[in-house]
Amino acid sequence: MKKAKIISIKGGVVELYFKEGVPSLYRLLFSKDKKVILELIEKKTPNIGRAIALSSLEGVKRNEEVLISESSIKVKLSKKILGRMFDLFGNPLDGKPFEGEEYPIYQKEFPEEFKGEKKLLETGIKVIDLLTPVCYSDRIGIFGGAGVGKTVLITELIHNFSLKKLGWSVFAGIGERIREGNELYFTLKDLGVLKDSVLYFGQMDQPPGVRFRIGLSAIRAARFLRDSTSKNVLFFVDNIFRYAMAGMEVGAILGKVPSEMGYQATLEKDLALLEEQITTTEKGSITSFQAVYVPADDLTDPAVVTVFAHLDGFLVLSRSIAEKGLYPAVDPLRSFSTNLDPSIIEKEHYQIAKKVKEIFQRYEELAHIIAILGIEELSKEDRIIAKRAERLARFLTQPFFVTEAFSHRKGVYVPLKDTLLGCKLILEGKFDEIDPDKLYMIGKITDVRM
Repeated sequence: MKKAKIISIKGGVVELYFKEGVPSLYRLLFSKDKKVILELIEKKTPNIGRAIALSSLEGVKRNEEVLISESSIKVKLSKKILGRMFDLFGNPLDGKPFEGEEYPIYQKEFPEEFKGEKKLLETGIKVIDLLTPVCYSDRIGIFGGAGVGKTVLITELIHNFSLKKLGWSVFAGIGERIREGNELYFTLKDLGVLKDSVLYFGQMDQPPGVRFRIGLSAIRAARFLRDSTSKNVLFFVDNIFRYAMAGMEVGAILGKVPSEMGYQATLEKDLALLEEQITTTEKGSITSFQAVYVPADDLTDPAVVTVFAHLDGFLVLSRSIAEKGLYPAVDPLRSFSTNLDPSIIEKEHYQIAKKVKEIFQRYEELAHIIAILGIEELSKEDRIIAKRAERLARFLTQPFFVTEAFSHRKGVYVPLKDTLLGCKLILEGKFDEIDPDKLYMIGKITDVRM
């Protein structure tokens, strides 16, 4: 094997001297004991290259020699990955043995994208199915600041897809806390849905290089499951913002001139590298749900804006709605789906969703008057709108399976037809005289105790 010599180490980036010239980019480099792993990402001069660390650099010294591999990053895969958790290279993190064939995470060519008729994907979560309907092969963003329920919502979606046997779930944990990964694993295990899921983690304590590549390993696993089992795959990312941050860290260490707000100039290219691998073929679809941390609740942050361009729909989780105890805290007016279209969904669904949004819009306009003067100062028509908006907001809350231990409320899966029926009855005024709190945290409208 050819060798290279380490000439400097700066953070998670290593500079190397190649006697015979810098080889092709994305090659892996190993220390003799294979404890140190590097990925070549930049050619500085004909003989000097830079690599990002994919392992701890503790104990690594200058002038140390590393071996040059003939391949790029590969991840070990087999049909037995389900029910397991892995690192960047497909090594198990759950302490159990695993054998698999190695597949490269970078692919130059992809099967031709399958363009079939859009098919609705029911999530069992009322507010999503009603106002931001999801179709197979969509990419959906879940936007929100810290502590508004992004991870809880993703975990509930994984549970519901497994409950209805809609396909396999692949989860990419990018730059999150180790505790959160541990909690997710045991939550899915306790709910009995881990058997239909596979988890990949590049956590907060790992070098930026690992966090920058773990998403590619996870999407490679998703494509493998889709092609080898001919089933639909649900691909979850928590958190796509941390992926952008990892690229920002790498760019800073390499000394690249940053663009706006300190982000790397290649931010769009880096996001596209991951997003464009979420493809659908004749064998099956990959539907993606991506949690997007919104720094300081600012939706104009460049990383957040760049993610928008790749999405078919987005759910905005609102802190003000969460503060009222309305969960999931989806903002009905800021959330959006390209599928809310009469050519894709049923006509009745479209009309009910449109009417619900109109009522929420009018209620938002009236909220300031109500806060200052009280609801009695409104016209009769506006009082009816305010009354129905409050009841709709409560009806669209829902107890989750994943929060049963904390909320002491049994989780419910609500079919779309029951969500539409409930909203229709509220819009028609059938519940105007019912205490709105009786609609809070229920499933179907028939669960209301008169």
